[in-house]
Amino acid sequence: MPAFKNIKKFLKGHWFLLLLAFTFLLKIPALFEPFTYGDEGIYLTLGQAVRKGLVLYRDIHDNKPPLIYLMAALTNSFFYYRLLFLAWSFATIGVFYNFVKLIFPKNRTWSIALPTIVFAVLTSLPILEGNIANAENFMILPTIGAFFLVFKFLDQNKIKSKISLKWFLAGLLMSLAFLFKVPGLFDFAALIALLVILISKKNFKASIWYAFLGILGFLLPILITVAYFAYHQALKEYLISAFSQNLPYLASWSAGTMAADNGLPTALIIRAFIVLVVFIILWIFKKKIPQTASMIVLWFFFTLFAALLSSRPYPHYLLQVIPPLSLSLGFLGLPKTKISLKMIFILLSVTLIGAAFSFRFWHYPNWPYYRNFYKYIFRAQSQSEYFAYFGNHTQDIYDLSSFIKSHTQDQDEIFIWGTQPSIYSLAERLPIGRYTVSYHIIDFNGYQQTLETLNQKQPTWIIKTADEKRPFAELDTFLDYNYVLYQTINGHQIYYHIPKFVRL
Repeated sequence: MPAFKNIKKFLKGHWFLLLLAFTFLLKIPALFEPFTYGDEGIYLTLGQAVRKGLVLYRDIHDNKPPLIYLMAALTNSFFYYRLLFLAWSFATIGVFYNFVKLIFPKNRTWSIALPTIVFAVLTSLPILEGNIANAENFMILPTIGAFFLVFKFLDQNKIKSKISLKWFLAGLLMSLAFLFKVPGLFDFAALIALLVILISKKNFKASIWYAFLGILGFLLPILITVAYFAYHQALKEYLISAFSQNLPYLASWSAGTMAADNGLPTALIIRAFIVLVVFIILWIFKKKIPQTASMIVLWFFFTLFAALLSSRPYPHYLLQVIPPLSLSLGFLGLPKTKISLKMIFILLSVTLIGAAFSFRFWHYPNWPYYRNFYKYIFRAQSQSEYFAYFGNHTQDIYDLSSFIKSHTQDQDEIFIWGTQPSIYSLAERLPIGRYTVSYHIIDFNGYQQTLETLNQKQPTWIIKTADEKRPFAELDTFLDYNYVLYQTINGHQIYYHIPKFVRL
């Protein structure tokens, strides 16, 4: 029994360090994955373009705000990009841990440990793509930081002080989240909604001032990016690609869903109405509901709305919902908490699970992923077997990039008709034209612009990957007249440019 007590005492005093060690074991395989994930391929290709002097959106295209590409440009390689992501993840866990300690009593270990453990694990596992350096994984650090600052202010000042930079800094952090990905706007909306709920007649003017500071902080980084791209004559492309063009792109997955008369999907309007109802209920009963509960519930429903915005079933969208969901676990660790507050976690969990099943979110297996990695690390399988877990195309990406790198110069550009942008980054070559993947050309009707660029520059090498079955008839005609099929690698066709004098 004394030994058991000693173990219990050790776990109680060192559980956070043990959690970090366990999380490291969950995250370390991400450093050794082959470079196959399409979104990361785009990020690093655009990051490479930035390092070579190209202006985002004007010279090379993607449909996210600029911060994710700047992170990729900072690292300039897949390994270092993932290493940065690993460090960022531990910083996120650290900020979340301190946030939990702020809003729950420090003498209740489980009210702090439960939320932190669940958050660290769920944001690390492959089931929600916690192992992938997507924008959501970067975005949640500044959003948690913003809520931490605001809640610390509310806890200390009770909305009495007229001067506080915390709201400005919170707005600044929310803007950084937004500049990673547009749905970060809904975290900021939750923050402002919380302020509205806490307004009373006595502190109305002060609350307006806080809202002003928050909005000012939110707008400042965005205005800086606007000024930057305006200076580089890319403002129109920036606003269209990173913001307005996202609207039809987000709607493209579910174009056949029932729509309202004004063009908005009916399901989207219903979800917005649910968020409004939750807000009204919290506002009506604000004197009876603790501000911690109001914050968690508001944050959850706003982020769930953001995650379901496009109706696309990508699991990394749900990462945005994990912080408020994990926080709700803190109520379970408080023995004297009202049953109604303990039910918050159950309510939010059932809502999230129901949404995930309703929208048929994809998920990825956990155990096979880790088994594959540790078998490879301990030499129980070869690299080719390790690569095969990630798809038959994995080795092809490395073979194609190796071919391109050995058959071109550093300044040469290539064109790939397909969805394997990792080839550009691995080969350290830029794409011809603005588009890095075929689905951008298709979604944004970039056929004519792409053909004009190909006719003008006529790259030495063009690759048609085996995964792209959608037609581009004009490209086929262009290839027939100007190129010869040089080599085929597992169905991936490599075309070589025929000099004009040879054709004549």
